[in-house]
Amino acid sequence: MYKFAFLIAALVYSLNVFAIIEGEVSAFSNFIWRGTTFTENKPALQAILDGQEEHGFFIGTFVSNAEFSDEAMGRNSIVTQEIDYSFGKRWQTTNWELQLSYNYFTFPGAEVFNTDEFNLFLNYRRFILELSYMNDYFGYQSDYRYIRLGHEWDYRRDLGATLFVGYNSFSTPNGGIKTRCLNTNCSENAETIKGAGNPDYLDIFLTHRKILDNQMTLELSINWTNRDEITVEDGVISKTKAKDFAAIVGITYPFNI
Repeated sequence: MYKFAFLIAALVYSLNVFAIIEGEVSAFSNFIWRGTTFTENKPALQAILDGQEEHGFFIGTFVSNAEFSDEAMGRNSIVTQEIDYSFGKRWQTTNWELQLSYNYFTFPGAEVFNTDEFNLFLNYRRFILELSYMNDYFGYQSDYRYIRLGHEWDYRRDLGATLFVGYNSFSTPNGGIKTRCLNTNCSENAETIKGAGNPDYLDIFLTHRKILDNQMTLELSINWTNRDEITVEDGVISKTKAKDFAAIVGITYPFNI
């Protein structure tokens, strides 16, 4: 709660301090995050607001509808929205950008999924490297590490593409991961129903973008993953294939304050 209040206060304070305040509003046919749908393959409306001061320190927020749950965590684990906060430092030159950030993922009404992330992002001549670490993957007792390589290119000034290849790694990948207890009545032997016990997996994301005269961006993306889902029922662990392919269309409108 104190962490949440601090981030809200810092974001409000930034409106008066930061020299650059940018944002965007978007609509997508699916909310895919690192190979996993956060809306059960349904559309998402999203917004981003980012403030940066002259030395490169920044703070931002991300808002989206979302949809997923875990029966083992009880009634308070039904997700309907996601609100994220981040702060960090950027270094930029003509050819490269380096960003170090702390990200806090929150899910109002389903706080058991709230998660901290430490992230490094490097872009050199449009070649991208991203490293991420979580010590508690969305409420499940498993360390999580993510590495992603990418490359951006332009076909022409208003038409381009980006290709990402990511690798998701879990310290406890075999399913049946114990969840954190929601209250004193929670069983320490609670087992996850699906999603948490993922074996390590790859995700590939290719997006093409068209920038219109008003700076609005149209996107067509393809996502592929070899992710498996772990199901635990009556003490028996089984593995099923997640949806491995998705096509996503989206529209984004940027703005400055």
